[in-house]
Amino acid sequence: MAIQDEKRTRHLAWEGCYNVRDLGGYRTQDGTVTRWGAFIRTDNLGRLTEAGRASLVDSGVRAIIDLRRPDELAEHPNPFAEEGDHDITYTNVSLVDPAKSAPENFTTLANDYKRILDTFAPAMAEIMHSIAGAPEGPVLFHCMAGKDRTGMVAAILLDLVGVPRETIAEDYALTQEYLRPLNDEWLENGPGEREDRARDLERFTPSAEVMLEVLAHLDERYGGVEGYLLQAGVSPQDIERLRVRLIDPDS
Repeated sequence: MAIQDEKRTRHLAWEGCYNVRDLGGYRTQDGTVTRWGAFIRTDNLGRLTEAGRASLVDSGVRAIIDLRRPDELAEHPNPFAEEGDHDITYTNVSLVDPAKSAPENFTTLANDYKRILDTFAPAMAEIMHSIAGAPEGPVLFHCMAGKDRTGMVAAILLDLVGVPRETIAEDYALTQEYLRPLNDEWLENGPGEREDRARDLERFTPSAEVMLEVLAHLDERYGGVEGYLLQAGVSPQDIERLRVRLIDPDS
């Protein structure tokens, strides 16, 4: 359940990016609310215009965690990777190790996420450690589309503080709405046959059911999200820091 706040909006209009969202305003199972301005999830910041970059700085973001691979960084440099007057801490932790190739036969998006979480658990632990230890203020994390790697990190954070699974899955599925302009353009003008492009879009659609299946996998294999993080190597202290950062103390 999302809590309305007249001063806040979940979708942030940063020119050049499409999938910029605040994780605040979600009611947890014990009645608390996630803090507005604590965590922001986005797509590739390399698309930001000058005005978009100014919007990011004006939002007060203090740290950026870039989840992308080295080849993605080289092709689409992060505009905040270099030191400057923006005073934002930048960290790159690739969730996926490019040296470990994915299976040749793709089955489902949920299965792909489960494989990533199982295989690259140490990288997820490093990501969580970076988020927990970031400077005070809003923390932004992103990948390319803000859908897969970003979606898994967001789901883990929300689950860690007890946001209902249905709400987490709905938050994940919002990506489909915000990326629609890009997807529609690619469907009409992308390479290859339109039928093949349509089939690919369907296979990789971020539906609520995908995330519910992934979270159920973490329950079955690790005893839940916290169990997964502990087994991955996240310290209990960092887990507590993540919870403190995300929960509104006045809720």
